[in-house]
Parts: sequence; C-alpha cells; structure tokens
Amino acid sequence: MLDKSKTYLIVGLGLLGGKYAQVLSQKGYHVTGITHSQSTLDYALQHDYIRAGKNADFEDLVREYGPLIRPGTMATDVSGVKRGVVEPVQAALPEGVEFIASHPMAGRETSGIAHSAEVNFAPANFIITPTEKNSQAGIDWCRDLAVELGFKRISVLTPAEHDH
Repeated sequence: MLDKSKTYLIVGLGLLGGKYAQVLSQKGYHVTGITHSQSTLDYALQHDYIRAGKNADFEDLVREYGPLIRPGTMATDVSGVKRGVVEPVQAALPEGVEFIASHPMAGRETSGIAHSAEVNFAPANFIITPTEKNSQAGIDWCRDLAVELGFKRISVLTPAEHDH
C-alpha cells in the first residue's frame, strides 16, 4: 500500500499526470506538481489536484536538483516507449533512487489537464516494465500505485516486450 505520509511529485500535469494528481489528491495523498505551463499549474491548484506546484522546465530541474533526490525515492513514468528511455533515466538518477517504468494505457483523443477528469483508468491496461535494476519492492510499489489509481488490469513485461 502507498504511504500517505509521503509527498508524491507529479512532473507533467497533462492528461495522465493531471489524472494521477486528481485521483491521489482525492484519496488524501499529499501531491505536488511541476509543469511548464502557468495556466496548467493554476488549473491544478484551483481544482485541488495538487497542494503546491512549480512552473519549471523538467530537464533544468533534474540537472539542478537531481543529485539531491533522497535515497529510497521511487519514480515512474507514463511514456509509451521504453527502450532507449528506461536505461538512461535509471543511469542518471542518484544511488538509492529507483525508477520503475510503467505505461498507463489510458490516453484519449483529447489532451491537457482540463480533460483529465474524463479519463477512466478502470478499463485500461497498466503495464509495469522493470529491468534488472529494479527491486521487487519497487515493482510492488508501482503495482500498488496502479491499484490506488484504479487500474484493474495490471501486467509486467520487459521494456522490449512492451515495445514489441
């Protein structure tokens, strides 16, 4: 089960990131967000999707603050492509920070946080794509996240199997 005493940072408050923020906040998690658009940040704050946020470029933040990420931190993504993405991200993170790639297959023909409330995770697939660098605890955390978000169909594939 996810720990409600921890802070959950969502980087990218678009369609899926916005829905993650909405669901977790409604369930009592402390959610903050980073986005490159002030209007998106304002929307997330006004609709109580996040408690706090920052308007910033993610790559700049990673370069500046990445080495300061605390050991024990778990991270995942919503990217539809895994090969060529997962390994560089895992290599860039500090020791003790675990990146477990995942793909919530719940996209729509619309985009942006204003449409995130329309997304229904229950009928969608959630695919966890661990590598040899991931621990069972990390995989379990990612599965718990998927369950908490409302996904009913969760599977585990390698990044290559996922992309195929």
